[in-house]
Amino acid sequence: MRCPSCQHLSKDVVAKFCSQCGHKLLPAAPGAASENKLTAPSAPEGGAECGRELMDSSPFSSLGPGNGQENPDEHCSDASLQIQRGAASEGFMDAADGTSHELEAASPSASKRRKEDAALTKVSDVSSPDPKQANGAAAEPAGPEKGPGKEVKDQTKETKQPRASVPASRDHRQETQTKDQTAVPGGKAGENEKASLKPKKEPKKPEGNNKNNAAAEKNAKEQRNERTGELSPKESPLSSEEGVTVCFHAIISKHFEFNPSQHQVFVRGGEEFGKPKWKRNVCEMYYTRDLHELGSLVEGSAVIARQHLDKPIPYKYVLQKGKGAVEYEFIYKPQQKESEPVNRCLQVKSSLLGSGDWHQYDDIICMNPPGAWQTFKDRFTDGTRKDLVKGKQTAAAIMLDSIFSILETWNAINLKSFFTQFQQFYSVIRVPMIYEGKAQPWSTLEYEEKEVKKHLWECLTKKMEPFLKTSGDPLPKDCPVRSKLRMGLIILFSVEKFHIHLSKSDLTSLCHLLCSDPSSPHELHSDLIHILEIKHSWRNSLVNLCQRCMDGEVDLWVCTLPVLHLCMEPSPPTKDAGVQPEDTWAALEGISFSEFREKKSDRKQLVQLMGKNRHLLSVDARLFRSWFSLLPLRTLVCYMRECSEYLSRFPSHILDCLLGTCYRLQELKGPLTNLEVGRLPSAPESWLSRSRPPAGQSQLGGAFSENLTIKSILQMLLSLLDTYQHKMLEEPLIQSYLTVCLKLHETTCRITKDHTFYEMPALSAEIVCRIIILKPLVDSAGGQHSEAGEKNSVATVFQGTLAATRSWFQRVFQNRVFQTGVLSSNVRFTYPEEIKQGQGPNPQPHGS
Repeated sequence: MRCPSCQHLSKDVVAKFCSQCGHKLLPAAPGAASENKLTAPSAPEGGAECGRELMDSSPFSSLGPGNGQENPDEHCSDASLQIQRGAASEGFMDAADGTSHELEAASPSASKRRKEDAALTKVSDVSSPDPKQANGAAAEPAGPEKGPGKEVKDQTKETKQPRASVPASRDHRQETQTKDQTAVPGGKAGENEKASLKPKKEPKKPEGNNKNNAAAEKNAKEQRNERTGELSPKESPLSSEEGVTVCFHAIISKHFEFNPSQHQVFVRGGEEFGKPKWKRNVCEMYYTRDLHELGSLVEGSAVIARQHLDKPIPYKYVLQKGKGAVEYEFIYKPQQKESEPVNRCLQVKSSLLGSGDWHQYDDIICMNPPGAWQTFKDRFTDGTRKDLVKGKQTAAAIMLDSIFSILETWNAINLKSFFTQFQQFYSVIRVPMIYEGKAQPWSTLEYEEKEVKKHLWECLTKKMEPFLKTSGDPLPKDCPVRSKLRMGLIILFSVEKFHIHLSKSDLTSLCHLLCSDPSSPHELHSDLIHILEIKHSWRNSLVNLCQRCMDGEVDLWVCTLPVLHLCMEPSPPTKDAGVQPEDTWAALEGISFSEFREKKSDRKQLVQLMGKNRHLLSVDARLFRSWFSLLPLRTLVCYMRECSEYLSRFPSHILDCLLGTCYRLQELKGPLTNLEVGRLPSAPESWLSRSRPPAGQSQLGGAFSENLTIKSILQMLLSLLDTYQHKMLEEPLIQSYLTVCLKLHETTCRITKDHTFYEMPALSAEIVCRIIILKPLVDSAGGQHSEAGEKNSVATVFQGTLAATRSWFQRVFQNRVFQTGVLSSNVRFTYPEEIKQGQGPNPQPHGS
């Protein structure tokens, strides 16, 4: 028979397709047609000759993805034997040596056997590869079957829905479904789907009565299983406890015209899935969602032995339509070697298993392109590569949405499943892998991890957008995460785990998410209790974020500190205030805060930001200390002014102002300068008694815009003690006040080495006196229950203050009070500034 397309002359008079180009042939003669018509199993489309002739001459011999799968031990005679025993054969391709096997229509003897079998069985068709998806490889029989007729049907019913074929949808991911679904491996596809999935919209189904549709689909699948016989998914010899459940997720292209009520999708692969390799339907992929123009989302699961963990396993998706026709998916990558087909690569990483399941998030299952191999080579241009990358990105976005849907029910189990699957998802997509003789990156795709991260961040940015809007609109109903803080921690997890680079604007957006909305510590803890239980170094991630923001000059990170403090262990209480190092006291361990505050001597914008977010002080008790330690000396007075309302409600933090100032003065080295001591531009007054500026006017104007120095800080502290002394009587921290104020005075005396700055020791001594005056009042208010040691503390602090003052005088004023000239008997003060404040208009010094 001559092919009208390529003029190839075939010796097979009953062939329906040309063995060279795959073109459909017209019947050679009425006799041959009638003979073929009487045959029970119809001749498969794409039939070919036995041996290597077709593989060597086929224009698709180098395609790879559509070519035959490994089975080098089978021979042509096996095909005849299978047909003679009445088995429903399936089309396979030999990937090891390219050998093609005999179809049932390849010889007159096969036709004769078919006539004999027609009286014994009513199996009407045989599975074979589509000539467009196979590299010219002929169909290979599926193996022997127990018997024709009813035995085939009974056997199919027994193994139709084994454990290995449970749909891998949300029943593997959500707490409310997991336990029930994994315990019922034999459920029907429809039943499992209803029990496990909670889609936002019901999957698209054929029109008509639902019950009738379900019954029709069930009957159709039973009929298909009768035809496919042994090739239906078998009961896995391993249980989910003995092995590892692999859940496959993929998108079947719209070009397949996939109909879930009439077609089936299976996974086939190497011997790691079970023997015989590439013959066994590892699991059926169940339709779960209609993706419209993109195709359909299908999911399924299988169990593999633990010995295959961390090892590459080849596999492919197979579509089975009516009459047993089988079509392998096509991977758009030319083969390197004819004997090594291009397959997908599964590699289950034991380090990412989590609860024990592995989710393989694949991309789009593509059809074999029409035409010959040259057509494919002509089409594999840069445009094709870009389309493939775009397809992978589209599929990744859909899979990511599916993963985020787990969080519609917010609880600890779902969170754990989410983070596990998220890491598995990234492990699959980070570097596109194929199996071509061995696992290897798909380098010709030119889709590097850098581009994968970029696209992943684009997807995450879209999920952040509803929380970044300032319009006040409610979140969309389809948004699975309902909390800004929760979304912020999820994004932070992604950034840290996958090492995503963030721009300055990205850092600002992430910090905005992590700036808490709750109005109390309890609300903050309740919002994050489940997510912080996930095994992840949240503290290190937040500290790294703070450092990134400091490097990028993004000040909004200071508003994320309440979340950081929630992740930290509270520092143990100490009886002696000031014993802890400053980073521990300020809850800023691991953050280079001292370098940050000294980087700029004036941080007015930072103070404004803190004032705008002062509500956070009520959420986090340690935040006041942290912010105090992050500001330069010149802005501390402004900060205390901004927080005056907060200090009026929580006067215990006045002690933090005293101790924080003491820490800062202890860091000063060398003699103080005029710039550090400074002078106020106007006469001092009680800043706390000032009225607040009108709305819209900065509180940094006037005196606060000047270089506020140590002297102004001490004056501010003195004003705070005077203003809130009536509230401090209620505080049990008076003993700590005494200790801190004495340490502040001692530090002030130590750093003041010039007699011109004598006002500073005078101010610090006055602060001590304020606390000493308050101490008897506190004892009286407390019923005078103080012990003898506490009563003597006032005397101890007073004596310490006198000792520090005396030492300062001795160190600074080393010369005599008066001095006379060498040539004159006039007497003058050695240190005239010492008595300048107490002198009259015409001072008259006394001689000695």
